[in-house]
Amino acid sequence: MRANDELILFLSVLKWLLLSTLIGCVAGLSASAFIRFIHFVIEQGNRYEYIFLLLPASFFTANLLSQFVLKRHLGTDALIAAINKNYGKIEGSFIPTKVINVILILATGGSAGKESPCAQIGAGIGSVFANLFRVDDIDRRKMVLCGFCAGFACVFGAPLAGALFGIEILAVGVILYDVLLPAFVASITAYQVSSALGVTFFYYPLTFVPAFGQGFFLKLMAGGMFFGLCAYGMIWAIRTSTRAVTSIPIWRPLKGLLGGAVLVVLTLLFSRDYLGLGLNLMESCVRGAPVVGYAFLLKALFTIITLSISRSGSVITPILFIGATAGSFFGDLVGADRATFAAIGFVSLLAGTTNTPIATSILAIELFGAAVAPYAAVSCVISFLLSGHQSLYTSQVLAVAKSRGIRARLGRELGASDKDKEP
Repeated sequence: MRANDELILFLSVLKWLLLSTLIGCVAGLSASAFIRFIHFVIEQGNRYEYIFLLLPASFFTANLLSQFVLKRHLGTDALIAAINKNYGKIEGSFIPTKVINVILILATGGSAGKESPCAQIGAGIGSVFANLFRVDDIDRRKMVLCGFCAGFACVFGAPLAGALFGIEILAVGVILYDVLLPAFVASITAYQVSSALGVTFFYYPLTFVPAFGQGFFLKLMAGGMFFGLCAYGMIWAIRTSTRAVTSIPIWRPLKGLLGGAVLVVLTLLFSRDYLGLGLNLMESCVRGAPVVGYAFLLKALFTIITLSISRSGSVITPILFIGATAGSFFGDLVGADRATFAAIGFVSLLAGTTNTPIATSILAIELFGAAVAPYAAVSCVISFLLSGHQSLYTSQVLAVAKSRGIRARLGRELGASDKDKEP
């Protein structure tokens, strides 16, 4: 290698260390402010036992705002498409314009998450700095991705998994290695900023070490298949329900009113456990506490209704909840350690629904410790394969087919119609 090459590489590394640290700091500050505010609003709402009775009103208001005020909202799917197709160029109104909708939905108990707004805030900050420094398209894409990954890191409380998730979610089968350094640095910086600002994260290292002599590995592979089928079913259900709700010839705010009323009835019939983020029940599962066997089905139903009706909030936290409760159910079913399979389900369902087996395997290490990580990785990959060429993020690009036996057009978005598939 020539001396000039070494100098260029050194300056490039130095440049991205500085830029990604800057983006990580600002993204961490902004995302942390949003997270703390969301948690404050949820805590205030939880003080009132029957706050969920306001769900019809909050859904009505959220849909009213979406239809008449917030028409140009930039969702996560649109962000992924912008990064894939347009070098991360996004409109000036980058801050999630539906933040108020997310607050309305979560404050009254809608089953959604807070990840998408954080990722959008981070990506928008990356875009602002790209405009400020007048970089070219290649660097713009990297800077937007830095912020995108930093936003996920703040929510997951796992900087490496957050960085990989933001990169891996763009395309199935491809990782952009040239973005790894800035994404890691931005994510770690954002995570440290969030921690310093008092944002708390879910972390529960498991102490149980499985014994192969008890057929654990066979149970693990069966579990991976179970989670993969659950992932496929969840993707299908959300897409189908969203299309069905869209096709109903009723004024959109009225759909929100009716959908909120359905959730109120379901809550009165079952429990408040399936409302909101559901962090307490999810943590109980990972600690090994028993839950009703149909808990994951109920949470899926609450989530499908919330997202198809309001189209606000994120699906990731509900997916983690569903994965943990499904894992607890499967552990009981096969006579395995409940906590271990809750942790494995926690990451495996996310791997299958978002096509991110590497990021979710790293997430298992960061949240649950190294003891369970190898087994979680196996389950994540099986779930990823069995979920098929589908994703909760329809702008994800299919770069590599999951099996040679499946004829699929590479380079298409996973949300493309069946007409785009090879015959």
